[in-house]
Amino acid sequence: MKKTANQQIISSDISRYKKNKLAANLALLGLVFNCLYFMLLYGYKIARVGDGVTDFATIKMGFSVIMTLVVLLAAFLASEGVKGYDKRYSIVLIALAAWQIFRIFGYPLYGYKNQLLTVNYLWLDIRYDEAGNALNTAAVNSAEFAILIIYLCASAACFIASAVIGWVRAVQLESFKKQLEAGEVSVETTLKAMDAEDEAAAQPAVATAAEEAK
Repeated sequence: MKKTANQQIISSDISRYKKNKLAANLALLGLVFNCLYFMLLYGYKIARVGDGVTDFATIKMGFSVIMTLVVLLAAFLASEGVKGYDKRYSIVLIALAAWQIFRIFGYPLYGYKNQLLTVNYLWLDIRYDEAGNALNTAAVNSAEFAILIIYLCASAACFIASAVIGWVRAVQLESFKKQLEAGEVSVETTLKAMDAEDEAAAQPAVATAAEEAK
């Protein structure tokens, strides 16, 4: 149901005292998906394949851990920022979303191409024949690659949604505050007008009830 002009004014006034929990919770949900991502990613510990050392056993993994901590901290701070209608944190969330998408082309794609994504996870498990040869490495590798992508994309989507909602509501609140300061709107006048509308709407009902009682 579409709000009337007076209802919109009251709704904007309530925002001055009410936190933007929707945007904040979406940012935290993006953080949760990020946790699910790195919990699976850091389960891969294959150090060598043939004569080569994998990226899971080099200094790159250390940088990955550092960046993960940065993302966690930035996401948490951004959730607090958008909760307080600070639209600057929407930019942070957009940057985090872009980083989450960029990460797909790092370890997930590298592991997929080299069939290294074969850790036991949920229902996924490597099966072997009697000779000890793996039977479903490719299938498990593909499935876990898809799961990693889903986690990263879900995290990015939550960050973007949080950023958009945070930005829109922050701009609306800023505009409302300017209108209040300029005297263009008055909460007291609006409340009186809404009371008058309610009384006017109630009069026909009262008259009908009185007529039926005769």
